[in-house]
Amino acid sequence: MIKKILAVCLLAIAFASAQLVDDPYVYTSGAPESELPVMNVNHTGNNEPTFAVSIHPISMLILSLFDVPSVYLTVEGNLASRLSLITRPYIIWKEFSDSDEDLDIFLFGISEGLRIYLSEGHRGFFAAAHLHYDRVGLEYTYDRNPDKNDDTHVNGFGFGLYVGHKVRTGIFTSSWDIGFTYTRFSASKNAKDDIDEITAVGAGLDINYTIGIAF
Repeated sequence: MIKKILAVCLLAIAFASAQLVDDPYVYTSGAPESELPVMNVNHTGNNEPTFAVSIHPISMLILSLFDVPSVYLTVEGNLASRLSLITRPYIIWKEFSDSDEDLDIFLFGISEGLRIYLSEGHRGFFAAAHLHYDRVGLEYTYDRNPDKNDDTHVNGFGFGLYVGHKVRTGIFTSSWDIGFTYTRFSASKNAKDDIDEITAVGAGLDINYTIGIAF
């Protein structure tokens, strides 16, 4: 009799255990793992640099041949996969002097523009539109006659439309662009006659070649 009772108890326990395992809504430490697929998401970081800083070696070299120091830079900040902000500051300075005359020339300019690439990754062909500002300072001193001393400042505002191409290998970049620019100049009163001649030729071509690094 006792054996029959034990057998019935064992069957009951086995039946209850089977119900617990088969019921998906009942928690048990021995429950099988979820049948939902495990998603293994690999996040690949974007290796596209955020900024690029370049110099204009040809422009600086040509001016240095005439003993004129200069600094030309292009700074590119990426805004989207095909869009970037371009900032181009440039400085030129030179002092000419002899026994009794001195002429100091100082040019500062900056250009701000938007560049649109045909392909993603900020490489390949692009088109750009720029606004630019130039300020030229001319200071002339004549020791023999101080009345002839002159201090003239010229301001120029304009725009430019460019097309070009950019290459990036690792962190190194190079690019070229060519554009049509127009600038309107204004000057201090004592130099207006000379500036009137300059404004007649305020349009022209701007050609740039740059090399630099991206980071």
